[in-house]
Amino acid sequence: MKKFYVANAEIPVVEHCNLNCSLCNSHAYLIEESNYPLDQFKADIDVLSKYIHFGILTFMGGEPLLCKNLDEYISYAKSRKMGEIYRVLTNGILYKNMSVDLMKVMDVLEISHYPQMKESADDIQKYLEPLAKKYKFTFYIKNIGYFNKIDTTSITETEAQEGYNKCSRIFYGCSIFDGYYYKCMRPKTTNLYLEKKCGITSEVNMREVDGLKISDDGFRERFQEYFNRKEMLVACKYCLMGLEDETGFKYYVKHKAMNNKLIVRLYYKHRSIYHGYKNIRKLFQYDEGAHTSGNDYVKTEVHDVSKRDKQDRTLI
Repeated sequence: MKKFYVANAEIPVVEHCNLNCSLCNSHAYLIEESNYPLDQFKADIDVLSKYIHFGILTFMGGEPLLCKNLDEYISYAKSRKMGEIYRVLTNGILYKNMSVDLMKVMDVLEISHYPQMKESADDIQKYLEPLAKKYKFTFYIKNIGYFNKIDTTSITETEAQEGYNKCSRIFYGCSIFDGYYYKCMRPKTTNLYLEKKCGITSEVNMREVDGLKISDDGFRERFQEYFNRKEMLVACKYCLMGLEDETGFKYYVKHKAMNNKLIVRLYYKHRSIYHGYKNIRKLFQYDEGAHTSGNDYVKTEVHDVSKRDKQDRTLI
């Protein structure tokens, strides 16, 4: 039986973080501690591996290096041949704590380097280069200078549906966490954001209604229906991400590339190609500042993380 192919899966092995970024898209700053239990992960992978193959499995957080046995998660996914590439996405603060076992099993290490980090990107690169050669992984250090504020409580259902239709997160991948498969990372923490930051209690548990429970019977049929569903997620009502995205030729090209296993392996396995693309992309990245919402102006704010602001931009 032919498997479904999904370009990218985000797997938050922990939901908490060692930073306190108040614009975190994963709302990690609101979570004291939350882990994806290894036994549950294995059970989920056992089911998913029967029906889905991924281009990239991104192990992230929160902060994934807070997970002491991260290598076991990756090793188990590899044993089930879940994907082409196994990537770790980290803020890099704990990069010197990585075990040899972790470095042996991961294909890509991607570090988001914030201005508050003590070590410079050059220092981190010098440390990682010999290790990357020895253990055969690719790494990339991305300098982070801003956050996009994508949380909102003010868009209409029409706009939320438009955002869903255009959202790159849904277009390219999914999130897997604690027994559920999600089209997006947002449903599992949106209730928490609304309650803790906005004082809003939703009657809908988005962790459940926006996701697909992996262990229920008839997964293949349920997954196909969920994957093809055109109706927005409930969490889309509280997110501006999709309204920033513009579908078009670049999305078509990227979609084709991400759905080609050979291209995915070639891109991530060769550091010169990986770095070349990333550096070219830097030249053309920009942020759209606002969107029209009826008679109101819904802004997607950009916050400079190099400036400390206790209310909106705190990094610890």
